[in-house]
Amino acid sequence: MKIAIILPHFYPYVGGGETMFYDLARGLTERGHDVRVVAELVDYEHTGHKVIDGIDVWYCPWKSMFGHPFPRKKDIEKHIRWCDVVHTSIFTTAPVVSALAKKYHKPSVLTVYEVRGKKWFWSDVFYRALIYYMVEQVSCRQKFDVYHAISEATKQDFRTYIGKRDVRRVYLANEMGRTEHPEDSGFSLREYFGIGDEKVFLYYGRPGKTKGVHVYAQAIRYLQQRGIDLSGVRFCFLLGKEPEKPRKEFLETIEKWGLEDIVLIRESVAREELAACIAQADCVVVPSLTEGFGYSALEACQIGTPLIYSDGGSLPEVAYGRCRSFHNRNASHLAGRLAAVIREDPRAFRQVPEKKFTKETMLGGLEEIYREIATGN
Repeated sequence: MKIAIILPHFYPYVGGGETMFYDLARGLTERGHDVRVVAELVDYEHTGHKVIDGIDVWYCPWKSMFGHPFPRKKDIEKHIRWCDVVHTSIFTTAPVVSALAKKYHKPSVLTVYEVRGKKWFWSDVFYRALIYYMVEQVSCRQKFDVYHAISEATKQDFRTYIGKRDVRRVYLANEMGRTEHPEDSGFSLREYFGIGDEKVFLYYGRPGKTKGVHVYAQAIRYLQQRGIDLSGVRFCFLLGKEPEKPRKEFLETIEKWGLEDIVLIRESVAREELAACIAQADCVVVPSLTEGFGYSALEACQIGTPLIYSDGGSLPEVAYGRCRSFHNRNASHLAGRLAAVIREDPRAFRQVPEKKFTKETMLGGLEEIYREIATGN
């Protein structure tokens, strides 16, 4: 089968969606399909046509706004004419891909990472949230044969905020947990943060407001105000550089509240080093307001590190092992969960049976969709 994948971003751009499509394109290629990926030019090492791990990739110099590229029809058209099935994702590639798929009578799939709907207004000023809401509505209402939701929560939100469509849930894959003994990689979390034997709560990822870092900061402040002994505790953040403004606001909040001694912030690390950090932490905290799938939570579970997570979005779907949820956006409730771990309360965590999210299942689910819409059966 000939499959064209049209994306805003692709490897070497790093993100959950980009990881999913890289794994998908590589897996489909290994299964004997012809795969072409068309995406925005990220850097000048990746320009024009490249072959990456057997995948034909075309990097195009598209103009961007607010980090979202706007694809040119001429860069995409020949690939859609060539393919048997075309696959894209929200946001900016959806309208042009939908139009060209209709023009050339090509079966089409739209991957929807999450649908926030009214939840856009939880974390941004009204005018910007309204813009994002409208862009999401336009993107998700484009005509596709199948809408691929990456979790049950995303599927339900799609039906709530967009309406009835042919929405199929196919979970993403994450196999960090297959790494053998990541704690023995030679990378030391404690050396990286310059600490000793303190109890470590680890957060890693982007500092965006929907990731809940401001809720987490407020919870740490509540611990301090409630007189919890934090002398043997460190809250470690592996914090991405983007988005820049929320990161700056977070750093300023930590300083304003005088939390610098117990809240330690360092730059993100490579994936192998991240696995070591997760394994060496005493607890991972995922305080997201919204989450389409929840890679961070699943990675902690696969490695076996205890997890505290928000009950927002898809996180309850992926969490397992020693874990405990807190009420979404509720800093006071999160503070209580953290305090229980600090006190070593035996009720701090619950044991949830293991859940599996494999590349084979993801590939098989999407391959089945492709075959069905390509053949009409």
